[in-house]
Amino acid sequence: MLKKKFKVLFLLITVITLLSTLSFATIEPRATGEDSENGVIPISEDEAIPISEEDTPDLDEEEWINSDLYIMQDKYVLDKIVDGNAFIFANEVTISGEVGGNVFVCANKLTVDDGYINNSLFVAANEVVINGMIYDVYAACDNFTLEKDGFIARDLKLVSNNFNLNGKIRRDAYVSSNNYNINVNNGTLIGGNFNYSGKSELTIPEEIVIGETRYTKEIIHEESIFEKVSSYIFDAINVLVYALVVIILAILLAPKFVERVSNMDTRKAFISLGIGILVPIVVVIALFMLLVSCVASLLSVAGIFIFIAICMSGTAFASIYFGSIFIKLVKWEGKVKFILASLITALIIWAISQIPHIGSIFGLSVSLFGIGTLFVNAIYRKENVKEEVLEAKTEE
Repeated sequence: MLKKKFKVLFLLITVITLLSTLSFATIEPRATGEDSENGVIPISEDEAIPISEEDTPDLDEEEWINSDLYIMQDKYVLDKIVDGNAFIFANEVTISGEVGGNVFVCANKLTVDDGYINNSLFVAANEVVINGMIYDVYAACDNFTLEKDGFIARDLKLVSNNFNLNGKIRRDAYVSSNNYNINVNNGTLIGGNFNYSGKSELTIPEEIVIGETRYTKEIIHEESIFEKVSSYIFDAINVLVYALVVIILAILLAPKFVERVSNMDTRKAFISLGIGILVPIVVVIALFMLLVSCVASLLSVAGIFIFIAICMSGTAFASIYFGSIFIKLVKWEGKVKFILASLITALIIWAISQIPHIGSIFGLSVSLFGIGTLFVNAIYRKENVKEEVLEAKTEE
């Protein structure tokens, strides 16, 4: 259950990271002591996040970024004021400056070290440590720590393996975790409701949570043999149907392409694998460059969907090649038998991919080979045409 929630939250964070250029949250008025009567932790003057130019100290222009920020590198320290959203992909990220919009982070480790995020933080990481001030946090990680001086001005929504709570959450917390470590010696930590799920219910002192504490037990469903067999059968049918659609479309719309793939020699097969490994890297970089471009951002979104479709069809393209080898071995002839051989090949590839440990590597390799096969026989069409002409002259 936890893994499924992690995947869903990670997917949502990724989609928002790719598509968002807006600031979702609005600035709220500073809280006063009256907030405690309404079931939230009050914010003191020292804790209040700057919300106007008067609240912000005078800084050199070099310390300001008057636009959205896009970063992709190994280690990055955000120690400036960003007047917009921040998109960061890195191994280690440290935020010690201020961001006026939303922050999207995909990293191994994220540390908010005395930093301000005036809107929401969306993060997928191995480790997250917050020792600063943020409005909302949406996180999927292995280890999450809200330090003693950390403050979330609104809500926390988290899926993690380990949850360490030392700082304060002004409103509600929604947490799904396996292990909880809550500091009961730091006064009230959650000003609203605490909704959590895990292996077992926690014993939490009343003064820790102002609102209600709601526990949902994680239910681990063990599949029966019938359910496992049915799942495998359903997956196999999906593979066959998808491969059948791709193969038939290729035969009807690009018969020359199918012919070139069927006649591809061993040398081109190795080239296809190399191209298949290289293409995803190049395409991802190109799509990212388009995404950060104001002119071509919509084009990058279309490119993402096209690239996903190509990746999903990689095994089907590979089955066309291996299916052609199969019919040559058994001496079959005709399009129907070719389609049948390709489907048998696709089923065999899927079956091997189900083997633990080696199966995933095998499946990925075949898929990359299929992607490379598509590009080698479609992009380099002129080269293939020349070879076909030479072969025709040789036969004459």
